[in-house]
Amino acid sequence: MDDYRRRMGDNAAELAQIAPSLRRIFPDIPQPLELPPAQQRRYLFQSFSDALARVARTRPQLLVLEDLHWADESTLALLIHLANRIAQIPVVIVGTYRSGYSDDNPALVRTLEELIRMGVRPLKLGGLSKDAVAQMLRGLSQRQAPEILLSAIFEESQGYPFFVEEVYRHLIEEGKMFDAAGEFRTGITIDESDVPENVRLIIGRRLDRLDKNEKRALTAGAVIGRSFSFQLLTVISQIDVDELFSVIEKAQQMGIIVPSSEGPERPFIFRHELVRQTVLAAISAPRQQRMHARVADAIELVYPGAINERAGEIADHLIKAGSFADGQKLVRNLKLAGNSALDAAAFGEARRNFQSALSHQGAVDPEQRANLLASLASAERCLEQWDAAIAHLAEALEIYLSLADREMIVRSFKELTAALFFAGRFHEAAEAAGRGLAHVEAEVSADRARLLAALGQARAAIADYEPAQEALRAALNIASELSDPKLVARVLGARSAANFLFFRLREAVADGLRSEQLGESEARPWQRALLLAALHQTVLFLGRPEEALRIADELEPLARKIGQSILVALCLSGRAWLEFGKAADLAKLEADIRQLSKPDQEALFDWWEPLSKVQLSLVDFFRGNWTDALLHAQAACLPGIGSSIEGLGVGMLFRQLAYAGDRDGALAILDDNQMFLPRSGQPNRMGSWLMLAPAIEGLVMLGEQSQAAQLYPLARELIETGAVTLWGTLRFTQTIAGIAATAAHEWEAAEGHFQIATQQAETFPQRLEQTEIRRFHAMMLLERAAAGDREKARTLLSEALASYTHIGMPHHIEMTQSLLNRTAGPLRTRISKLKQ
Repeated sequence: MDDYRRRMGDNAAELAQIAPSLRRIFPDIPQPLELPPAQQRRYLFQSFSDALARVARTRPQLLVLEDLHWADESTLALLIHLANRIAQIPVVIVGTYRSGYSDDNPALVRTLEELIRMGVRPLKLGGLSKDAVAQMLRGLSQRQAPEILLSAIFEESQGYPFFVEEVYRHLIEEGKMFDAAGEFRTGITIDESDVPENVRLIIGRRLDRLDKNEKRALTAGAVIGRSFSFQLLTVISQIDVDELFSVIEKAQQMGIIVPSSEGPERPFIFRHELVRQTVLAAISAPRQQRMHARVADAIELVYPGAINERAGEIADHLIKAGSFADGQKLVRNLKLAGNSALDAAAFGEARRNFQSALSHQGAVDPEQRANLLASLASAERCLEQWDAAIAHLAEALEIYLSLADREMIVRSFKELTAALFFAGRFHEAAEAAGRGLAHVEAEVSADRARLLAALGQARAAIADYEPAQEALRAALNIASELSDPKLVARVLGARSAANFLFFRLREAVADGLRSEQLGESEARPWQRALLLAALHQTVLFLGRPEEALRIADELEPLARKIGQSILVALCLSGRAWLEFGKAADLAKLEADIRQLSKPDQEALFDWWEPLSKVQLSLVDFFRGNWTDALLHAQAACLPGIGSSIEGLGVGMLFRQLAYAGDRDGALAILDDNQMFLPRSGQPNRMGSWLMLAPAIEGLVMLGEQSQAAQLYPLARELIETGAVTLWGTLRFTQTIAGIAATAAHEWEAAEGHFQIATQQAETFPQRLEQTEIRRFHAMMLLERAAAGDREKARTLLSEALASYTHIGMPHHIEMTQSLLNRTAGPLRTRISKLKQ
């Protein structure tokens, strides 16, 4: 027992979600982590695979999953999760399903399609060969079967093992198989009545040999289910215990039931579902319904301490009981079953239970309906069915409003606001938070602080800066007045995220670090992961790579633990670019970035898709694959995504068109998207600043010096945000300011910017940016054309050319060589005249 507990390790809490009975055996199992609904399943599946891998390291495992055609969506989702990881652990999983049933289970069809896509192809099993049937009969009888018997059984059974055994047992019970000496009868023949076309008739004939009490006991077992316990059977069958023992022993001898592997609470199982269905077919539908109602009552009687665990089983029997069921009892158990399914991350099953409960309107009062709607919305949020979840939350809220239930009203507004926010419906989220605040009036409470923080985040998401800051200040004042450090930490975390959206990097990192100090490090894993992710990105922008790596070292295992592949991808992406900065290995960078381009989940607020496309565009741009770079840049311009990085994709597309020489196309793009560029002296979202850099660079490459010069003041404001490097464009802010200052012919300022940028790139380090700075600095010197500028430019360009060549950037080599040719212009002219 101790060894079993040890093998569960840190995953015990999550394994107990799948098997709640573990808590009765091991009371020390802690409660599972509190995670947002959408993260629960990922974390549960990861915990299961971790536990399986740990066990398999001691002894390789073989798992057999039978009857997948009856599996629910959550079980099949776990199977796909394991299939993706099975190659790394010594485990073999064999799943079986009947092709005739699979079409009735859409989740199984989707699972099979996914497995085929992964290269796992189903193996269709036919019947046994005649030789194999002969071997099977020899195993059953310990004798060699006569040819006439073998041929008849093989022909009628088509080699299906269950049919073979049923025919064999039927012939034995009919006395047609063996003579008095126990040998096969000579000249044995089998007529049609011995081998009916339908095997159910064989089973029925065998069951006819049972007496009344024996049939009643097996009927009770069949109503209970494919597997059943002796305790339940005793209550339902109402047969004397000693007699029931005899019935069980006889049924086992006949092969009707066999020992179950489901544990001591379900020690018996019908050998085949056809056997159970044949037993049930012998009783009328009304009698079956009444027995199902009795089974539901008996489960509560026999297992009073496990009602929550068995609520789904009870509800299933009550549904099958039809008019014999108590409606209130059915709804209560459906709700319990739904909650248990939520806890076990079986979200599809939870949704079905809540929907079923809601369908019994006569047994549901308004308050119950509101509670069920809220629970249904939780299941739908887990399934990322945002529109349905929001609609059901709104309906529940209206009921609570009509009931004047203040506590549930406020709670519903908080949940609705969160759902709208995570669905990317920021305007509606702000409206919901505002309505919720009207119900807490001006009170000093944690509820009000949380609603104000939610309002602030929603306002920040729609670029409404001042109202966002005002709401966050009010939330912080309340949290401070309540002297609640964790609430203060929560609000500071929200304000850090809002400041990050507006590229107020110093403020964002200060709030984030203070939030950690005040207790956000003890926050729920998902909240902590989001805070660390924002801090990670912020310190990268601030040019603090070592600190970013330290945060990534903490964030990545946490993100993996809760199944947040987007945040894992952020950490790995950051490391990839930092490693590239040191070694400038384009092949490795490309491999790393392409591997990260498709995490296994939807991105929060849809920002990962454009960001990943921008990274791919950069890699292709550096490698000289400018056609592919352009395609990736176009894909990064998702229309109307409304995210904090909106503008980044447009900027990258404009720059790519500019380098490719598409002057008209580039300028048209820029003219159509002027609204995304930053506005001087105003709070601007991150995407605006990320668009500014490629816009300035692209204008200079097109020769539009005057337009680029007009953006120089904004470039200085960009530096004032504290940003050192623009993560996502791989350009230093001082570099871009130097380019803009050159366009404005502010030579001294440009020189200063390039010198600072060079120092930063060396310290960071960022080898490619050092090379790019040399190229742009040389361009400035050639344009200024002061004494000594040409020679200095030639030196910078020669160094840049060597670096581009070493890295492997063909188009940049061509551009640099062209600039080098310009530095030799006058000398070539003099040589040409001398030759004449």
